[in-house]
Amino acid sequence: MARSNLALLETHPWHETSLGPVADWPPEMRGVIAAIMASDFPVCTGWGDDTIQIYNDAYNAIFGDKHPASFGAPLRDTWPEIWPFVRDNLGHVKRSGEPLLFQDTMLPLAKTGRPEECYFDFSYSAIKDLGGRVLGVMSIAVETTDAVVARRRQAMSEITATSHAGGGVPAFSGALHAVLSDNDMDCRAGILFRLSPENGMPLEAEWTIRADPQFTGALRPVVAAALSGKSERIFNLPRDAQRPELSDRGIVIPIADGRAQLIAALVLVPHALVPIDRSLAPFATQLSQRVHASLHSAELLEQDLLRAREQMTEQSAMYQFLFENIRDGAIYTATSGRPEDDEFVLALNTRACEMLGYDAEEAIGMHRDAFFFPEDRDLALALQERNRNDVFVGDLTFRAKDGSPVPVEVTSNIVELTKGERRSVTIIRDLANRTSRDRERDERMRTEALASLTRAVAHDFNNLLTVVLGSLDALEEGLPEQDSNLNLVQSAVRAAEEAGRLTSQLLAYSRRTPTKLRMLQIGAFVQEIRPLLIAALGDANRLDIDIGEDVANCWADTSALTSALINLVTNARHAMTGDGTLSITANVVSGTGFYPSHDGYELPQEEYVAVNVRDNGPGVPASHREKIFEPFFTTKGIGEGTGLGLPTVLDTVRQIGGDLRLGPGDDDGAEFQILLPLATEADGKEAEAAGPAGNDEVVLYVEDNLLVREKTVLMLQNLGFSPLVARHGREALDYARSDRRIDIVLTDLVMPGLSGRALVRELARLRPALPVVIVTGYDPEDPASGTEMASVLMKPYSREELADALVRNLPSPRTE
Repeated sequence: MARSNLALLETHPWHETSLGPVADWPPEMRGVIAAIMASDFPVCTGWGDDTIQIYNDAYNAIFGDKHPASFGAPLRDTWPEIWPFVRDNLGHVKRSGEPLLFQDTMLPLAKTGRPEECYFDFSYSAIKDLGGRVLGVMSIAVETTDAVVARRRQAMSEITATSHAGGGVPAFSGALHAVLSDNDMDCRAGILFRLSPENGMPLEAEWTIRADPQFTGALRPVVAAALSGKSERIFNLPRDAQRPELSDRGIVIPIADGRAQLIAALVLVPHALVPIDRSLAPFATQLSQRVHASLHSAELLEQDLLRAREQMTEQSAMYQFLFENIRDGAIYTATSGRPEDDEFVLALNTRACEMLGYDAEEAIGMHRDAFFFPEDRDLALALQERNRNDVFVGDLTFRAKDGSPVPVEVTSNIVELTKGERRSVTIIRDLANRTSRDRERDERMRTEALASLTRAVAHDFNNLLTVVLGSLDALEEGLPEQDSNLNLVQSAVRAAEEAGRLTSQLLAYSRRTPTKLRMLQIGAFVQEIRPLLIAALGDANRLDIDIGEDVANCWADTSALTSALINLVTNARHAMTGDGTLSITANVVSGTGFYPSHDGYELPQEEYVAVNVRDNGPGVPASHREKIFEPFFTTKGIGEGTGLGLPTVLDTVRQIGGDLRLGPGDDDGAEFQILLPLATEADGKEAEAAGPAGNDEVVLYVEDNLLVREKTVLMLQNLGFSPLVARHGREALDYARSDRRIDIVLTDLVMPGLSGRALVRELARLRPALPVVIVTGYDPEDPASGTEMASVLMKPYSREELADALVRNLPSPRTE
């Protein structure tokens, strides 16, 4: 029966050691020893020049087989394998009197006869008498070997989840190679052998890690013997495979697929310090089982996904649309509903991906456990309630991809499919952001209501302007040059065009108008809108425009650019307290001339025309530079600003192919750089060459407004086209289904019944090669969404603009 260390202390022949009889020990020494013997924490002390060891019962496990011989023995005699480390660090403590702390430090201790990896959190501190003289040293230690090794092997366990992502065996193989390459303790050398489907014997190596061809060749027969049952899975290394720092033994880990068919064998030869029997072998068995279960689950999941794709119907497509477009996160999973059974993700919608930090494809096949923290009691209760009632409603904490907690409001339902299979649809709503989102939603609804009213008025007004311009064009064409009424007609045309620009500005302000790019001479344009800028800047400030005529042309939407400049000028007016100066300059810049983007936005071109807007106000504080482009961020007082100005400018400028950048910070003002696409000489020549040229092409014209329809038909006829008129989208589809000749389609966007956008989709199906031009005064959706095959003509339009839109989109060459 083992004796306690207190008994060893009382019976040890101390008089034979350098410490001498116990009666001669200093009282401080006896007091410390009495204290550690009563402690349940592992404590070892070393006394005198020989560092004689006296430790409590809790420390015995650290000494292993060296105990009890190590009790009362010099440290150097007990730990020769780590003596250099101990000598240097204890010497430092004795000399300086200062303690040392070590965390998860590896010491190769020979506890059972041969050195093996051992990890400790421990400290060394000096033991002094009342006079400050060092009598000995104390070590307080906790062994962390199990925790360190578990963390190291956790990555190997987690890679089995990659097989759920649709990658199967190839994904598992690649991930395993990457993890083992970084783990040179458990895998000092590693080989993955592919196995023959006929006899299960090893073929060539799929990959090797720190193993040369000679090593691989020497182990192939060893692996064959282990797989055939002629030898154990733990084997002794052949002589010609032995290497420095390698263990003299290795282990074979069989890998089976979902059908329990052996498909590969993993060979691990660990570092010489890693104990195989006690440490690596149990983990290898667990790894083999987990890989098999994971591959089996992956195959079942792949079958589920295949069946889901095969059973996709029009109804499921509608459900998919709703799934992706709801405002909350949605997670669709395969599950039996029982809490103890597996649950795998079949789909995440966009909002759920944003909340949890995953890509949609990445999340497919992941297990439920990946989205929650271990030992989550609330999750366990929620699963039990869902199993009882087929629904759970409550709050849970999800785990995001980066490990951060995401508190959510959850509604999780169990759905029974036709063949007895069960699925779960879980809706999650972010609790942390719900309040702020509700406020932002209310603000957006108010803004959108005003914008919708603006767009509706502008749309109807554009229809009227289209009729006016069409009539004026026809009247102007019929008047001789010497007619005194010609000037009146031309003045009316200019007024109508100016009214069109006004509605374009209204639509740009409401942020729902397709861009209408034109080539601009930026200096002339800024001078043209100078009165608007002066009005926005206020009488107390001065506007300085310095743009030379030699600045190259650029591409821009005049309404969008006007809105952007007015926004920047208005912000400058608020920043300057009066008697300020706002300067606007322009120049051509390339990569080195761009100010850095606040969000890393990359420009597609190399050269741009930069319009620089600078005020002499207080500038933008460093604390605000990263926030000024965020929606609803404002430094103005309550009721003085919405925080939407700069985000609106940024969105507007990016919509026309440019960007908005903030210049370097200083105390002498703020500078913003509007980057606009550079127009080349070739662009200018192309613009000059473009013009109307109708050649009796058949134009299927779709318009529900009678006045607009009549005037546009007249314009088409005068331009040399043959209009085929449809009053609505359904009538246009009847023409498209017939064998009537149609060369191009001209359709209004906003119509009752079948909209222009829906008509474009149907035409693409019926006549894929047929070009389409969409006519719109505003667009309640992104004009490119679902209409990639369509060009856009903005209302109101002149006869020349109508002709240009048609000619540009007709097939080339055209029949003469």
